[in-house]
Amino acid sequence: MDVIERINTRRSSRSFTDKEVDQDTIHQLITLGTKAATGSYGQPWAFIVIKDKSEMHSLSQEIKKYLLENIEDFPYFKQYENWLKNEKFDVFYGAPCVIAIYGKTSSHWCTYDCSLAAGNIMLAAKEFGLGTCWIGFAECIFNTWKFKIKHNVPDYYKLVSTLIVGYPDEKPQKPPKRKPATIFYEK
Repeated sequence: MDVIERINTRRSSRSFTDKEVDQDTIHQLITLGTKAATGSYGQPWAFIVIKDKSEMHSLSQEIKKYLLENIEDFPYFKQYENWLKNEKFDVFYGAPCVIAIYGKTSSHWCTYDCSLAAGNIMLAAKEFGLGTCWIGFAECIFNTWKFKIKHNVPDYYKLVSTLIVGYPDEKPQKPPKRKPATIFYEK
């Protein structure tokens, strides 16, 4: 599959098989992520990989509880309030793997660099027959000092992206038609 086809057919996956993603594949995805462009060649990224199902379940419950208790602080999640109240809703959608991407805050470009790394991982995952989805819900917990201490993330790193990765248990729908890009041309 070429990169143009990969870009045109990539979809977020929210349903996964039970098949594990092996360590070598995860390592390859992260390595491909680090091939992304980086401002001043800073390479400010760091990664956490979580594959423990019980930890992922606990984190999902903690995230839902926190967001519901503080929903006024997260107006962009208000539309998902019923999901968060649903005991069966898993913020990680049953994926077998979570990859969290952190950026070193001493780099002015860490958010951009780490977002580009996330994009590389999402596109590369298709090559391995994997699906991915960026999980915005996770930010409220994955960027806390408590979580960072547990996972040995120094305080001078901030969370940029949380991706779920796994073998999709669904056939991706055709991508919706996008609005034309707004382009401002020089006069």
